[in-house]
Amino acid sequence: MALFRSKQAVCPYCYRRIESDKAAFRCNGHAAAGKSRCVARPDPERKQVLGVDEAVLPTWPDKRSLLQRHRPFLCPDCLGPTTRVCPVCHTPWPSTFTADSPLIGLVGVRGSGKTIMLSVLAQELTTSIQRRFDAAIHPTGNRRLVSQLANWRSDMGRGGHLPSQTETYQHVSKDQRDSAEPAVFEWQLADGRNRQRSTIFSFYDTAGEDLASMDRTRELNYLAATDGVILLLDPFGFTGNHDLARSKGVDEDLLHDRPEDVLRNIVELLRQADQVGSKKKISRPLAVVVSKIDAFFDSIDEDSPLRRPSSDQPYFDEAESLEVHEHVAMLLDEWSGGGLLRMLELNFSTFRLFAASALGAEPDYARRTANPRGVLPHRVAEPLLWLMARRGFLPKEG
Repeated sequence: MALFRSKQAVCPYCYRRIESDKAAFRCNGHAAAGKSRCVARPDPERKQVLGVDEAVLPTWPDKRSLLQRHRPFLCPDCLGPTTRVCPVCHTPWPSTFTADSPLIGLVGVRGSGKTIMLSVLAQELTTSIQRRFDAAIHPTGNRRLVSQLANWRSDMGRGGHLPSQTETYQHVSKDQRDSAEPAVFEWQLADGRNRQRSTIFSFYDTAGEDLASMDRTRELNYLAATDGVILLLDPFGFTGNHDLARSKGVDEDLLHDRPEDVLRNIVELLRQADQVGSKKKISRPLAVVVSKIDAFFDSIDEDSPLRRPSSDQPYFDEAESLEVHEHVAMLLDEWSGGGLLRMLELNFSTFRLFAASALGAEPDYARRTANPRGVLPHRVAEPLLWLMARRGFLPKEG
């Protein structure tokens, strides 16, 4: 039996492309009778790829022939059972991981609130979203980033400080770059009688400055491995909103990176990754999210779809999403974002516009503290649900 249904898979932890016949296995530490137990030691390959310097049990490449692979892989030293791991970073893969497991790139310009959005989205996935779809959603693998996101979410919920800006690739050491790990989740859904479907999806937290120039964008090669991209735009970055941003105490430095420049760099990166010429459009779906939409509620009609809460129905509402798309497009045009809209239309065959607020109540922008009312998420999961529905994993109506 082939390990993957297609030739290659992308590891959700290191974002390396893996050939289907290049699996590896790690000893579980349960030696066969009469054999000595294997000893955990530092793994130089994990250190090099992920910056993780923990002691782990030995990992072995799978050199068996295809005819032998129907049997369990046993540790060559202790003859005990093993766990399937990535042959590059040696991180254990969930049993449900396949080449069809989607990797989602979450990127945004500096100040767009990407880390805050990811913190809140992680919480929403394991609460309201899993209730809505009668699913089981949980983090898997190394939970370092997931734990940090939970800590930030808890602090913001008490009106505490917002997370600091994610450090850029330019200003951190190579070890720090390598040790930046994604947040990986497993999503299980009932699929008919006594059956279930499951998938693994992965988010990575990058610095917005890494998207502000082409040189640094090239370093973000993980985007090339994604099946879909969520791009967060700071509404205060549009020239039509600069005066409002200043009146609210937004840091002047955050107004320098134009959303159009970030999108242009992403377009160039994806064209190179997918080998798409200038005469064709990029097929990879792009969800474009205007963050901090609550800052504009005073100027948006109360019955606008942008102000409606997310649906609680166990499907993705395509008609409602298209309605939101049209209203966001009109807002962008008002904010001098017409050039960005044209860039999207000319370069992507599939894109969708969203509006969301991770906090749901405006923070103190100058002091970078959350609103005392706490965290009140508004439509933060819709971009991910759109991407999952497009893949056929979630039902879609409308």
